[in-house]
Amino acid sequence: MTRLSNIRWWPTLTLLAAGMASAQTPSYSPEPKPNVIEDRFRVEVNLLGASIDTKLRVDQSLTLPGTLLDAEDDLGLDDSDLMPQAEITLLPGKHHLLRLSGFSTRRSASKILEEEIFWDDEVYEPGERVDSQMDLTMFGLTYGYRFIVRDRAELAATFGIQVASVDVNAVVRSRVIREAENGVAPLPMIGIEGRYDFTPHWSTEVRVQYLTADVEEVDGSILDARLAVTWRMNPYLVFGLGYRTFSIDIDSRDENDPGLVKLDMDGPLLFARASL
Repeated sequence: MTRLSNIRWWPTLTLLAAGMASAQTPSYSPEPKPNVIEDRFRVEVNLLGASIDTKLRVDQSLTLPGTLLDAEDDLGLDDSDLMPQAEITLLPGKHHLLRLSGFSTRRSASKILEEEIFWDDEVYEPGERVDSQMDLTMFGLTYGYRFIVRDRAELAATFGIQVASVDVNAVVRSRVIREAENGVAPLPMIGIEGRYDFTPHWSTEVRVQYLTADVEEVDGSILDARLAVTWRMNPYLVFGLGYRTFSIDIDSRDENDPGLVKLDMDGPLLFARASL
């Protein structure tokens, strides 16, 4: 009986010993690396090599239009600029994002006029030297809802507000003529953006925001789009190379401030993005 009992209990004791040894053995399996969709905070710094085309017209009244100027050809402003930009993105949940961004360009030139220019209630004569300056500053706040969130892809619908500040100044020192125009306007935009990972290191990203409207005698449109290829060095650092286009087209028929502003900027984009 004793021998039979020992044989019966032996398999049970063997399994118990194996379980205890397994519990005492540490696991050396590495923890999975964090995925991009687990980020909660992103900081991006980029550099845009922009080609710039600017059309301006400041009317004296609705019945007395001013001269339509090409700011680069007629006033001598640079038609390109190297523009640093920055943005901060918060991701408070799996499906939400909040982004703050901004950039600015400041250009000035001095040129002898070749043609007569009507600017507001002033007349600039051919042969006069005009010192001009044009500053553009943009700040944007964007909310996005990521309705597709996957390991290798995400897609979001966005709504944003771009605040544009434009300052233009033209001075003829020989006659002490100075005409300055400035304006600040919030511009709402809707859009879509997404990401797709080809490999754990290589991805493509696209963003598009656009709006056109005719409100209170002001007809305008704004477009901001970019396409980029990114390389993920590690779970926290991404480098990207892309192309960005940005345009504003505003035609005002307001009797207090009639005129036209059309600005187009586009060019290659280089950026680095850190994630936490």
